[in-house]
Amino acid sequence: MELEIVKFFNRLGSKRIDKMIDFASRLRYLVYFWVSVMLTFLILDRTNGQKIFFAIILAFILHFIVTEGIIKFLLSKIWGKRLRPYIRSREIIPIGRKFTSSSFPSSHMATTLIPLTVIFYFYPIIWPLALIIVLFMAYARMHQGMHYLSDVIVGIVIGILYGLLGLLMLDKF
Repeated sequence: MELEIVKFFNRLGSKRIDKMIDFASRLRYLVYFWVSVMLTFLILDRTNGQKIFFAIILAFILHFIVTEGIIKFLLSKIWGKRLRPYIRSREIIPIGRKFTSSSFPSSHMATTLIPLTVIFYFYPIIWPLALIIVLFMAYARMHQGMHYLSDVIVGIVIGILYGLLGLLMLDKF
């Protein structure tokens, strides 16, 4: 069933949307975007800027050590890597960079939710913008044929947890 969901999202789009999604999903640009957001808060928000900046940094470090370094490695050793939808089905046309690593969980979703969770903690008023960003990235990852719905959902949960852990660690330091 998850493959059918990805096929559905893969068919939704146009050349203009595909170019925008490809650009927005490139890791380099995601890093630039989130670093710019973090620096903006650090510079402009004298009350919470440092907290936001360092909580996000701590959460990103946790994510890359635990999820990328341990969980994905262990899961692929135990169960093998989960093939990306575009690899499993010739009906899915990959859009953008063709990742071949395990699709589970979606690191794009986790790295999107980490800063959004931290910023939302201090500024709950951003929820409509945060929701749009999350839905866009979820759509993008399935539309590109890179992730299943469960990869996206687990990425969201992991991102929220790491964001909250970053805030908790910040309070302890």
